[in-house]
Amino acid sequence: MTTIAKPGTVSFADRVATPTPFDWGYGSTPRTKKLRDQLFWKAAVQSDIINLAMGLGKLEFRQGIRVDMDRARIVTQAFRESEGLPPVYQWTRMVEKLCDEMPIFIKEGEFIVGDANSAPDEVRWYPEVNVEWMPAAVTTGGFSNMVTEAERQEILEDICPFWKDRSIAALIKLSLPKDMAPTILAYGAFCTNLWEEARALPAYDWETLMKEGLNKRIAFAEAKLKELDEKVADMDPAEYLEKKYNWESMVRCGNAIIRHAKRYADLARNQAKQTTDLQRNKELEEMAAVLEWVPANPPRTYHEALQFYWLVKTVAHYMTRWGNGSGTRIDQVFWPYYEADMLSGRIGREKAVEIMECLFMKIQELGAALEWPLGFAGGSGAETVYTCDICGTTADGRDASNDLSCIAMEVLANLRLSQPPVALRYHRNISPAVIERAIDLDRAGLGHPSYFNEELLEKWGLMRGWSPEDAKNTAAAGCVANNILGKTVVSTGMAQLGTANLLKVLEEVLYTNDQEARCGPVILPAGKKVTEMKSSDELMEAVLNRLHYYGRIGAVSWNIAHQVFLDRRPDPCNSLLTEACLERGLDMQKLNKEGDNWPNIIPFGAVNISDSLAAIQKLVFEQKKYTMEELLKALQSNWSGYEEMRQDFLNAPKYGNDDDFADEWTVRFNVKMNEVVSDIKDAWGNTCSMDGSTATGYTMYGLAAGASPDGRLGSTPLADGTRSPNAGLDKQGPTAVLNSAAKIPYMHTDLFNQRFMPQFLEGENRAVFAEYLKEWFERGTIPHIQFNVVSSDIMREAQEKPDKHTDLIVRVAGFSAHFVDLSKPTQDSIINRTEQAFC
Repeated sequence: MTTIAKPGTVSFADRVATPTPFDWGYGSTPRTKKLRDQLFWKAAVQSDIINLAMGLGKLEFRQGIRVDMDRARIVTQAFRESEGLPPVYQWTRMVEKLCDEMPIFIKEGEFIVGDANSAPDEVRWYPEVNVEWMPAAVTTGGFSNMVTEAERQEILEDICPFWKDRSIAALIKLSLPKDMAPTILAYGAFCTNLWEEARALPAYDWETLMKEGLNKRIAFAEAKLKELDEKVADMDPAEYLEKKYNWESMVRCGNAIIRHAKRYADLARNQAKQTTDLQRNKELEEMAAVLEWVPANPPRTYHEALQFYWLVKTVAHYMTRWGNGSGTRIDQVFWPYYEADMLSGRIGREKAVEIMECLFMKIQELGAALEWPLGFAGGSGAETVYTCDICGTTADGRDASNDLSCIAMEVLANLRLSQPPVALRYHRNISPAVIERAIDLDRAGLGHPSYFNEELLEKWGLMRGWSPEDAKNTAAAGCVANNILGKTVVSTGMAQLGTANLLKVLEEVLYTNDQEARCGPVILPAGKKVTEMKSSDELMEAVLNRLHYYGRIGAVSWNIAHQVFLDRRPDPCNSLLTEACLERGLDMQKLNKEGDNWPNIIPFGAVNISDSLAAIQKLVFEQKKYTMEELLKALQSNWSGYEEMRQDFLNAPKYGNDDDFADEWTVRFNVKMNEVVSDIKDAWGNTCSMDGSTATGYTMYGLAAGASPDGRLGSTPLADGTRSPNAGLDKQGPTAVLNSAAKIPYMHTDLFNQRFMPQFLEGENRAVFAEYLKEWFERGTIPHIQFNVVSSDIMREAQEKPDKHTDLIVRVAGFSAHFVDLSKPTQDSIINRTEQAFC
């Protein structure tokens, strides 16, 4: 019998203090070192600015990455073959052809297989979602060197013409009110058309899926079909057809996934026959046996559980859908299999670490998909943002931390990956030894883990209307977005009702508040000129009125887009994997409308707004040092010729310094903003809220915004998170920042960045840092915190000599990224964040 290590007792502190963790480099074994050396890094890279007014950049990938043409061809052919059939059969045919015809591969040394791309050096795209941007991208844009001339012609002359009027984005645009469409489709102060990405973030109940296996679910659907036919004489025909189509499609999708696994099994056996390496022959034969068993049947071992998980996830979440994020509590899902294997002696801890390393490298190499420019620029440096959860509590409230929690962190320290971002579910009784290991991983400078207050995760679920039982199953699933175990929150495209560039909203108020704004039937009446206002309260009200106006427009866009998804984009594959859908013969898109769609608005620049309001109130309305007319002139000139005045506004009270005057404006603006947004409901009765998933959009939107009254220069980044102070303006130490942040009541998901230098996580300081984490948690209102632990000197050197720092990873927003993959404005914004220190 093998002894299972107590949580946190196996230290990897020695590995994080050196540039490479082992004598041979990255990875705990020569196998995983070799696999890591062969990884293709597939992050979205913004190399140049194309449109400053919109904050759009030239988007590309690292040299050597190619466009995956196979997926696009297969999807296009599937819809050609199924033209005229009910939509659910069309999408089912797509799933089948992808599972049966997508090229597959097994890399030398791999233990875990499955990929949503056709080759290790390729990135997928989704023509069924939108092709409008693709012709320019492969001709004059950043993807032009990623295709051959023949592939470019195929894209331009075959694939794009077929999808031009058939894609989801095209169908939605066709359905928009003509007088509202120009505003809805514009990229300005408010972006409402995020449905173009058509993303999904399902929350699978892996415990149930693994207990059953796909064969049992297929058999259940087949039995339901037989029962349905027996009742047809007494049924409403529409209900009969809906259930018939859905259950038949679930059966077909389940069988397709099983066939996909058997294709891998056949490939493994063929490779086994061809290799002269006896050890690899044995491994490949074992892999084939694993793939012949799962996911058709319940996994019996740790290896089978990881393979079940990854193959199902790859097909349902990424190959057949445009997916991102995860939310899986990997230490809980895999624990029973790990425990059984360890106690039986079937596996040792070293092998368990190695297999987990193989899984994490598959997640890393999944990469970002090609996407439309605005979304890509907003996620520069990001990949799948595959957030997986560790630690937290059990159903009965005990600490759920286990050795797999620590193995997940150890694997990231061993491999130095940006994916998967690990979200540590912090709670009051969490194991101190596990927190030591988390701090060790922070010390590696990768930005892992991020910390989530588990009590506030649960509170979020309750606030969104979920039952207490469901709310306990809230998970951090991407950036800082959440989902609910077994209940999908995001299934019909991006959750966002819109994204708000609040400084552009402020600009509109400053210069056009006395003019009526109109978009179809949505009207914002003319208000006061700002030069006639008597306080920052009036200015704040005007900003919020305009935000509400845009939110109402966004609701129209959201409602129409989601109805198109209901009518034209069923999801039979994920419906098979969702309990309520399987039980009721219901498509996941429709089930989503019975729960919580979570319509939300991502606010960019909220801290810039509150700091601006505080500065104006102090310098214009109270001290009367400047007039509003003078301020407007200074802003219009980007502070040129007004440097002394700019310094006054820059040095006015700022959020993040435990200054009650500044913090009060931050609290008031955030509370009122949430109230204004909560006034908006979608067509299914769901209340809109805010979401802090800002990614790198704070850089993009900053490029598009002019000078602001907080002293910021035009075309520079905004505050980098929804609770983060403006970079470099939090000058009173980390506890003062916590004090400021804690004053904002918990209302929605939030992103909160901080920087510490490595020495404050080492030696005696490690215990101090652990106490700091306790302080963050005990404040009770800050849902999230994450840390950059890389010195400014190293980052500046990486800017000057990027070839020498290709492995440097930093925390950006809700994800980590290779520093060299970030745009210079984003790099600068990270360097400019305050290096906090304990006094």
